[in-house]
Amino acid sequence: MSLLIFAAVAYLALALIVVVAVDNVVALFFRDTRPSLDLRATTFDKVIAISRRYYRK
Repeated sequence: MSLLIFAAVAYLALALIVVVAVDNVVALFFRDTRPSLDLRATTFDKVIAISRRYYRK
């Protein structure tokens, strides 16, 4: 049973490493020219505005 748990944790760790590696490779080829902090703030503001709109109804 402990071998199965170890194998599952190792599989999840390997999958996480692969995802991070692919993300870094994609980031090398496709650089983001816009600052990401402004994008996140804008997205957050949109979510707040939409939630307020639905809360009023």
